[in-house]
Amino acid sequence: MSDYNKTYAQFNTLTITGRVSHTELVESKNGEFLAVTLLSDLKDDGEAVAVTFNTSNGLMSLSKKGFLNNGRMLTVTGHLDSFTELYFDAKMGKTRRLKRAKLHLVQAQVLSGGLGPAKKSDGVIDQDADIEVDEAPQIPVSTLKDSSVAPLTDKDF
Repeated sequence: MSDYNKTYAQFNTLTITGRVSHTELVESKNGEFLAVTLLSDLKDDGEAVAVTFNTSNGLMSLSKKGFLNNGRMLTVTGHLDSFTELYFDAKMGKTRRLKRAKLHLVQAQVLSGGLGPAKKSDGVIDQDADIEVDEAPQIPVSTLKDSSVAPLTDKDF
């Protein structure tokens, strides 16, 4: 057998930063795992690419506790398993283009420092809430009788 077509995993390793788009706990015959989809722009003003990977470690426990919500920044490192822009639509009987190109990583992990900030929550303002506003205090008006400063006249300008 020839080593000519041998692949070396270290050359297929990617580190990608993106925002969590979807997480799903999946039960399989081998146990439970978390399927994660990140959205990442590979270049400025480019179209987003979906990056998918499966994990059964700390990210799964974060997700179960509610800390891996959509919009959280995440940096993941893994081996590129597949890249696709097409899928087969069984109803139409033809190949169609995905909304976003999809990268799938295997042996993916989030290294130390890879869990970024959560999405900034949009402040919800209750429009029907009664707001109490204090009355403005009275501003004292000078009568100039108690002042040692002479009033300004047209000659001062």
